[in-house]
Amino acid sequence: MRRARVLWMAAGGAVALLAVVALIAGFWFGEPGNGGAFSGPAVALAAEQGGGSGPQGRQVQLAFGVGSVLTRDGMLWVYRPDTDAWLTIDEAFQEEGRETHVLPLPVDSQEIVQMQSFGFLVTRSGDIWLYEINTDRWRKLSPPGR
Repeated sequence: MRRARVLWMAAGGAVALLAVVALIAGFWFGEPGNGGAFSGPAVALAAEQGGGSGPQGRQVQLAFGVGSVLTRDGMLWVYRPDTDAWLTIDEAFQEEGRETHVLPLPVDSQEIVQMQSFGFLVTRSGDIWLYEINTDRWRKLSPPGR
């Protein structure tokens, strides 16, 4: 009986986890058929801010890291909740006392299918790029196993 209860609880936990994952996926990535454009809280937040600089009026292509977005025009934006403002990735680094040139990106933003943090991206053709903060340059990496 105890074993059955444990299995029931485990199955319920798995179902709950899948429901949460589905909810998050729908919340962050929006409905199918939106042309691959990102639609979620970051877009709503950008639209609410209006005026000034930031991703307002730009189509967000994907989100990366925590509170960061890539817009279709190739800009990387970081949201700063302490100032309620969007900064380009280079402006965000400047605020931290570091001069960087992450922008422009090494490829057209439409080619990017995945981005981790601000400096690791994969393109539709499978190319892998890494931004090396110590050298302030983008470097194309060889695929794994080569």
